[in-house]
Amino acid sequence: MALGTAGYTAALAIHRMEQNGQRPDQGEVLVTGATGGVGSIALDLLSGAGYQCVALSGKPAATDYLRGLGASRVLPRAALSGAARPLEDGQWAGAIDNLGGDVLAWLTRTAQPWANIASIGLAAGVKLETTVLPFILRGVNLLGINSVTQPRAVRLEVWRRLASDLKPRHLDRIVTRSVDLEQLPGVFDDYIKGTVVGRTVVRIP
Repeated sequence: MALGTAGYTAALAIHRMEQNGQRPDQGEVLVTGATGGVGSIALDLLSGAGYQCVALSGKPAATDYLRGLGASRVLPRAALSGAARPLEDGQWAGAIDNLGGDVLAWLTRTAQPWANIASIGLAAGVKLETTVLPFILRGVNLLGINSVTQPRAVRLEVWRRLASDLKPRHLDRIVTRSVDLEQLPGVFDDYIKGTVVGRTVVRIP
């Protein structure tokens, strides 16, 4: 369960991106919400596969943690441009987005031509305010990642990769705590406040 659904989802995103032509030599891949479960494992898997990763995070104190997972640099969320231009300078060859909302819209505007953006989460909102310009002028690909209803063959292939070329290297750092089942009520508030870093494993007796 150190991997769990989060690890499978992160690997599925990379798998889909690579099916769509993503390669390490194309440039930086940005991971948003990088201190979360999916984001932390995505950084670990991407860096292990040779990608140059950038972590986007609103937790300055987690910089060393993110670099330890393979981030070449950490971008503070406060640095995001609030410009309303439909296209900005292309920065990212790819991205794994756990936030949605304005952050995902910003990613569409700042992605390089032919970039793949894997959309996984909605921690920052469910709305997407963007234009068609990134898609028709830069060929940006927005890939929806649904970890629930994948065909069995895809699931088996992703789990096979998690045991081989995408095998995580830093699960011991990503699992930042373990709790017993009866301790869960005392854990939820940390998630609501957004203070959790990494993964919490629940021990069931």
